[in-house]
Amino acid sequence: MRLLMTQRELVGFHGSEMVTVEVAREMAERGHEITVFSPRLGRVAKLLWPSGVRTVSRLDEVPWTPDLIHAHHHLPAMAAMARFERTPAIYYCHGAIPWVEQPPMHERIRWYVMMCDWMVRRVIAEFGLDPGRVACVPNFVNTTRFSEVRVPPAQLRRALLFQSSGLAANDLSQLESGCAALGLELDKIGAAYGNAQSRPEMLLQHYDLVFASGKSALEAMATGCAVMTLAPTQAGALVTTENFDTWSFANFAPRYYSGATPINEAWLRREVALYSADDAAEVTAKVRRERTLKAAGDQLEGLYRTALESGVSGTASASFAPYLERMASEVDTLWGEREGMQALREHIAFLESKLAPPAAVDIQPESQKLPESETQPESDIPPESGVQPPAGKLPNLKDIFKSIFPKRGA
Repeated sequence: MRLLMTQRELVGFHGSEMVTVEVAREMAERGHEITVFSPRLGRVAKLLWPSGVRTVSRLDEVPWTPDLIHAHHHLPAMAAMARFERTPAIYYCHGAIPWVEQPPMHERIRWYVMMCDWMVRRVIAEFGLDPGRVACVPNFVNTTRFSEVRVPPAQLRRALLFQSSGLAANDLSQLESGCAALGLELDKIGAAYGNAQSRPEMLLQHYDLVFASGKSALEAMATGCAVMTLAPTQAGALVTTENFDTWSFANFAPRYYSGATPINEAWLRREVALYSADDAAEVTAKVRRERTLKAAGDQLEGLYRTALESGVSGTASASFAPYLERMASEVDTLWGEREGMQALREHIAFLESKLAPPAAVDIQPESQKLPESETQPESDIPPESGVQPPAGKLPNLKDIFKSIFPKRGA
């Protein structure tokens, strides 16, 4: 099968990028001919070449007409479908909340594939998808890549926060103090901490307990680590054989409005008390048995076959109308936010310049100095920002945002 995959970028070692890489390589090993279209190619694209997977940044560089489009991210997905107007597609959705991930409407998309059952329910309700065209291929681990399995210790000593988006300062402080109180040495890796790792399979082996969610949580479990789920402002739980399926339903991530447990020492102490080395080993065995790249590949190939069997019908150009209508209602808002971001960047740069140390010591005699009222600027807001503070006081951050991002219709 000639399979064209789409991905918004292949630059950083992040979740959806690595899913694309791993699925593309798996399908190439199964004998399919694979090309990945991504407008932004970077270091991650190089991981595909040894498997014979071609990467292109323009659709006119695709060397053949694909039999099927395996799409990620709606903008490159719909571009590919417009280019190859007689090719059916499946749409692999990595998240229902990020705008770039949200599923597009098109009759040639035969399957909308979600990575957990929580997402299946959400996209059907939110986007009005036909339940008969929505499937779940659970998140997975490449057990060949994560080949080493550690033996869980009797007592937890080393902990790792494994999260690219990071925690708020208060959450992080609570987690650090909680770990210290329990005698746990805590490390942090991820883009938010300035040390994103391209090979976490080499690092996870050295930790007893990992705080993570989603694919990162599965990778830690597959390595033999105990895992506690968490999200910004919300604590989860220690994953055990008893609650594994419950957490799997939500992709091992706490969902907002489904609990009110904060990240703090009391929560951490309570969950650590539930730890069992034997149970942790059973969780690892379950992940390595049921949540593998091979199992996901088998499910995807089944969806590919049914998508091809359904054929293509209808007028290709007319079927883009629902998608373009949706873009017309959304892109204008995005454009306005982008314009406002430039003013915000300028203001941040100005404030940072105010924090810079003085270039030289002021040795001007006191008698020659002007009165303070004549030397102080009226405001810390640069005039080019467009932000006008009230007379007599500096604006707060809320005022700045209100002026940069006015309400729609105002």
